[in-house]
Amino acid sequence: MPITAAEASRLSRRTGLSEDQFCSKDENGIRRLLNNQETKACVFLATASALPTSPGVCSVYDSRPLGCKTYPTILNEQDLAILDELCPHTDEFEEPTEDDAHRLLNLEEKLKR
Repeated sequence: MPITAAEASRLSRRTGLSEDQFCSKDENGIRRLLNNQETKACVFLATASALPTSPGVCSVYDSRPLGCKTYPTILNEQDLAILDELCPHTDEFEEPTEDDAHRLLNLEEKLKR
């Protein structure tokens, strides 16, 4: 999950962790949340299983990044908002709107800073 510099800073203050303990930067300099090596899930997801359908609770829910708030809505190659087919719970969500696409496009711009 990509996160902005401001979101990384907020998560660092909230958790007491340094950024390198919960995110890394890709080749484009965009920060991305790390996954727990045992569960293969986000480092902030409290779960004991690597199964995609296993229960879990976000340990930073009140401070979670915008990408987490909008997931499973993502942008496709044409910058249209769609539901991520990798998410096992997409049937629980309404179809994304044009406003969702604008929100994610704005997030993409913030990620580049």
